[in-house]
Amino acid sequence: MEGILRRVKSLVGGKPGRQPMTPKLLAQLRKQLQECAAGTGGEVAARGRAAKLGETYLGLDDAGRHEFLRRIALDFGPEPAKVDAAHRAYQAAAGTPGQWDAEADLRAALRSSRIRILTQFNALPQGVKFLVDLRADLLRFLDKDEELAVLDRELESRLTAWFDVGFLELQRITWNSPASLLEKLIQYEAVHEIRSWSDLRNRLGSDRRLYAFFHPRMPAEPLIFVEVALTKELSGNIQALLDEHAPVLETERADTAIF
Repeated sequence: MEGILRRVKSLVGGKPGRQPMTPKLLAQLRKQLQECAAGTGGEVAARGRAAKLGETYLGLDDAGRHEFLRRIALDFGPEPAKVDAAHRAYQAAAGTPGQWDAEADLRAALRSSRIRILTQFNALPQGVKFLVDLRADLLRFLDKDEELAVLDRELESRLTAWFDVGFLELQRITWNSPASLLEKLIQYEAVHEIRSWSDLRNRLGSDRRLYAFFHPRMPAEPLIFVEVALTKELSGNIQALLDEHAPVLETERADTAIF
């Protein structure tokens, strides 16, 4: 399993898939999904299944990934017969001492196997990042395939819970932070483009502060970041703050923080 985990870790966010979805591969995928949905075995077995499933997904081309997501969306929803029976039992129990047990049974009947499949990725070292990238694919396919909407809603719900601000960690980023992290700041800055490494260094100077929120399972991905300029009085325009040639202000003279 360790080899599979390394494979998944190396592929997440990396090379695009190449392999088409063949009938043989589809049969293998259905088997893998059914095993994940069944959830048998302990935690180690669950991680192994999720890692194999992730490796299958990352090895597929776009059409194959689309079919992969369709199979989860369409084949692993709640069972209508169980939902109907649980709903009838709840209605019959309403207003009686058995109402709360019937309510719990109805919730269980409504819980799809999709949730179990998606949650198993959370235990992998790169599992959360894998799900974030998977949703990026899902949103692309959703434009032309409305049947994927049910899967998108459930995945969005899971990610919303996992990325609650209470789980995020606030860290300061400096010029001495890993180069791979600094590169992502350059890539992700969408408001005031970072034009060069010298531009970035200016924004990380002694009279600047830069903080980012990280998810514990995605330590190399700044999810939200804010740039702060320490100044003497308010600045008249943003260009003055971004000027690489402006003199560095001694921080003890600063009386204003501009975000």
